[in-house]
Amino acid sequence: MSVIVSIGAQATIRGVGSVSSGVTPVVSDLQAKLEKYERKAAQYEKSAQQATSEGDRAFYQGLARYTEDLATKFRQVIAKRTDTSQAAE
Repeated sequence: MSVIVSIGAQATIRGVGSVSSGVTPVVSDLQAKLEKYERKAAQYEKSAQQATSEGDRAFYQGLARYTEDLATKFRQVIAKRTDTSQAAE
């Protein structure tokens, strides 16, 4: 069975073999993005705490919530992909 793993606009066809062979690079990429969003959320939270006006504080808190939500979604996708790759082995 061949598996098509899509990354952005590019598609890679994996040959016959382990289904999980294309999962690890994707999970690594997702993990890197997760870490990026976690860092950004922490930076925005710090900026919110240091903000001198209520408007700035609300703005940075909104950004922190948004990026933390993105990080949570990446965690969920990574968990699903990890479960899928472990089940295929």
